[in-house]
Amino acid sequence: MIQAIQLLLSLSILVVLHEFGHYITAKMFGCRVEKFYLFMDWKFAIFKRKIGETEFGLGWLPLGGYVKISGFVDESMDDSNLDTPPEPWELRAKPAWQRLIVMLGGVVVNILLAWFIYSMILFSWGETYMPIKALDDGFSFNEGGEMLGFVDGDILTAVDGAELIEYDPMSLASSILFEGAKEIQLIRSKKSMTLEIDPNSVNRVINDISSFSGNLIEPNIQWIVGGFVPGSLGEKHGLKVGDQITLINKMKTSFYNNEIREYLQSQANQSILLTILRDGDIKELSVPLSEDGFLGVIPSTKKYEKTRSFSFLQSFPAGFVKTKNMTTMYWGQVKTIFNPKTGGYKHVGGVISIGKMFPGEWNWFVFWSMTALLSIILAIMNLLPIPALDGGHALIAIGEMLTGKKLPVKILMPLQVAGMVMLFALLIYANGMDVIRLFN
Repeated sequence: MIQAIQLLLSLSILVVLHEFGHYITAKMFGCRVEKFYLFMDWKFAIFKRKIGETEFGLGWLPLGGYVKISGFVDESMDDSNLDTPPEPWELRAKPAWQRLIVMLGGVVVNILLAWFIYSMILFSWGETYMPIKALDDGFSFNEGGEMLGFVDGDILTAVDGAELIEYDPMSLASSILFEGAKEIQLIRSKKSMTLEIDPNSVNRVINDISSFSGNLIEPNIQWIVGGFVPGSLGEKHGLKVGDQITLINKMKTSFYNNEIREYLQSQANQSILLTILRDGDIKELSVPLSEDGFLGVIPSTKKYEKTRSFSFLQSFPAGFVKTKNMTTMYWGQVKTIFNPKTGGYKHVGGVISIGKMFPGEWNWFVFWSMTALLSIILAIMNLLPIPALDGGHALIAIGEMLTGKKLPVKILMPLQVAGMVMLFALLIYANGMDVIRLFN
């Protein structure tokens, strides 16, 4: 329920501000805006009120929202009066460059919103990061990483010659899988070397990514107890913050990584013997695992992490960099979806997948981080050159600017219909994949 509320609130904020981008640019150029709705008001609306020439309302069907601008064929498919000469207040009466700005208004607002949110997150909470130089025990890799040629213990130093200064799990994995990295500079067995990334191997990894356990790349972190999740079996049976776990049964546990998690899962519903180092003394604890093999221990990262804070003015350039990096990362992922060689289309998700990205407990930091990311996702998805989306309408406006000719209504309407069909097909496919995963 909390996940659903967070998702609904986040999407409501994003949709209203996205549509406001269209609304304010249309008004700026003297267009009449007939409707401004959050959610779709098919057949009826939960609430509506007319202010000036615009009807503002709340629809009952939670599928985005819309603004209806006079003289523009949109989701309503209303083509009335389009065969008559355009009125001055209609969008079709405006020059192509103005229509282009109106079409891109929502996307621009979404990008600016992400920038603002990331900036305020950095201003309010600061940032915790891991310098690459602090990770001198190297990294561990799942099956996908091994397919690319990595070996547990590798210390990554650069990507395509650009030195790695900080460890960012999302951007590092994204640069390799989605952004076309060609070479990784690393240290293996105390020797510097370059690992060439084979694009065919990358495609195979993306294709099978859901079958791999754990993360593609993660740092080797000494397994020192930093905290516990609620209901932790480890805490219940005697583990304390600061304990260093050195053995599970007879398995050495120098670092907390994929291998350890897999072993714990293999011991589900069994008792394990933990050997720990506490205040210089060696102790043993017996812990019965549940059916998921989850110990409920949060590893301490204090040895590796550093923090930094930002003043109000400093937060904006830092927020801009964060927005740029996240946009690049997500655009790389979108490209794999439309590349049949990667099989990325198999990993598309809908509302359920997005909802699961929010935590089960209310957390403002996570909520705003997710809202910023979803704002970038909404911007990029709306830029796709599908006639029913902003990107399709923008492409038509650009075509008119280049040719000097308007697209006839008899062509525009079928394009809009085709775009709506494509859009609904994508929605059905993405959410259908979510439903299928629920039963797998």
